[in-house]
Amino acid sequence: MDINTFLIGVAVVIVALIAWFIGTLNRLRKYRVIIEESQKNVDIALAKRYDTICQMLKVAQSFAKYEKTTLVDLVSLRGGLSSVDSGSVIKNQNNAIGKIYALAEAYPELKSSEQFLNLQEEINDENEQLAAAKRIVNSNISVLNQNIVTFPVSLIAGLSGIKQMDFLDEDDLSNKKNIDSILG
Repeated sequence: MDINTFLIGVAVVIVALIAWFIGTLNRLRKYRVIIEESQKNVDIALAKRYDTICQMLKVAQSFAKYEKTTLVDLVSLRGGLSSVDSGSVIKNQNNAIGKIYALAEAYPELKSSEQFLNLQEEINDENEQLAAAKRIVNSNISVLNQNIVTFPVSLIAGLSGIKQMDFLDEDDLSNKKNIDSILG
């Protein structure tokens, strides 16, 4: 084997390694874009849910003019829609929904209002859409994380500063009951 053949072989190996490195890095970056895109779907679901909560609040206000402290607390939610931390937004929205439902319990005519019942159904649908959007985000995060922890991709991720991402959490796991208490 002459020196030219050897140099050509080394050059081909180096070019292949560079191409593999660039391809792997691009794939990891694409996963990040996909995750950001799926997180926007969570933001959209949260915005829809927020609008419905505001509509429920307006309906509740018309029935409960004297429940000033509850309504003031709920109105403060209007300024809180920020998708930067979707977990806290979800928690705030869940708290607001709980307060509106508690208010509905105190006003039977509100609880039986057709408009309020329709909004409750809409909130249920939006909760399902939000859960689906969160599952998609978590699935995409899982794909990225699985790639980051595998060798040799982990080397490229480390060199480029790409780190594992945290999953979106279920917001009210502490409120879930133990199955034994239900059965027992």
